[in-house]
Amino acid sequence: MVEYPSAGGPTLYDGFLAPWNQQHPTAKVEPISIGGGDADKYIKILTFAAAGTPLDVIGKVTFIQPIAKPGAVQPLEPLIARDKYDISGYNQGWLKTFGSTGGKQYSLPWGLGGNAIAFIYNPQLLAGAGLTPPSQDWNNPFTWSDYRDYAQKLTKKQGNTYQIVGAEELGDWDYTIPMQWGGHWVSADFTKAICNSPEMIDGFTKYLDMILKDKTSTASPDVKTSADGNDGRWAAGEAALSWIGGWQMLTFTDPAKYKNDYVMATFPKGTASSPDQDTIQLAIGAGIKHPDDAWNFMKWCLEGGRYANLVFRMPALAADASSWAKTAFAKVPATAGVNVLVESLKIAAAPDPVRAIPKNAQFEKTIATPLWDGLLKSKFTVQDGFAQAQQQLQTLLNS
Repeated sequence: MVEYPSAGGPTLYDGFLAPWNQQHPTAKVEPISIGGGDADKYIKILTFAAAGTPLDVIGKVTFIQPIAKPGAVQPLEPLIARDKYDISGYNQGWLKTFGSTGGKQYSLPWGLGGNAIAFIYNPQLLAGAGLTPPSQDWNNPFTWSDYRDYAQKLTKKQGNTYQIVGAEELGDWDYTIPMQWGGHWVSADFTKAICNSPEMIDGFTKYLDMILKDKTSTASPDVKTSADGNDGRWAAGEAALSWIGGWQMLTFTDPAKYKNDYVMATFPKGTASSPDQDTIQLAIGAGIKHPDDAWNFMKWCLEGGRYANLVFRMPALAADASSWAKTAFAKVPATAGVNVLVESLKIAAAPDPVRAIPKNAQFEKTIATPLWDGLLKSKFTVQDGFAQAQQQLQTLLNS
């Protein structure tokens, strides 16, 4: 059995599995969907395992640790070593952060998701403002100071009415912003809350300057637009600097939907420059009857980005992603610079460890959301807000 995304329904997956099932009549795969977000999936996967009916192949979770630590999936190293299966082409930070625990590899990534997988700008608006296009070179990225300056120069308003907002809020504030400043909520070993670091304080101070002082970001409480969402505002021509979410490929590969031309560039560098990318995992259940068949099926799904192509996700290997992009972005002008996205797979920073803690949902609800709300309302300083958040988060980690 393989857990699959619910979009498209069983018929789509029956067609996808037909070649495998025809070639492997003694190892036919039955697709099932357990639905929900990652937290719901973890509970259901663990329930299957506890009942003695573990899923053979797990197909759609982001972080493997919540099901690897309790023993619901098996380590892959013996199979990788036996078959001399090459995993060197993967972003090593992704392998560790998304797919390993206790020094063992439990999953491999098949597709790309994330809060902000690509940074984009409107070339017509930049040209009209006389601004040089942002860098597309990850070795020499767009700078945060230029990002703020561009946002100021690109913002157009009459009184309190905004025709164009210079900058869309940058991805997911609690995860995307720290990546541009080398900051983290939690230490790599998941034991220490470190969100009151100088990197976090500096990064959020500068981001909030754009939001509250300059009022050139859609994150500003004072900024009102006619359209909603980063995709809606882009299509309406109301944002000059924006981003693409991992779930938005169907929009930003279709000119009829995104409407205004875009060009991809590097993310604005504070002390670092990185997209905010997730990878979705494939893993093999522990205690299953036919582990070799499951492993062979898993490799079949990964081959050439086969599973990613099915659900229109960018494959996690750069070589597969390059081929995929040529087809996926076929309708998009060549000037869009899709190679910047493909090349980002090699340099993308690993996500914050806080995203893999068992109580991440509680962190978001009781710590992150109140913190951001208070900062936007200037209830406390950045330093004081993150000092309190550090104490709350440490208590959560210790519980």
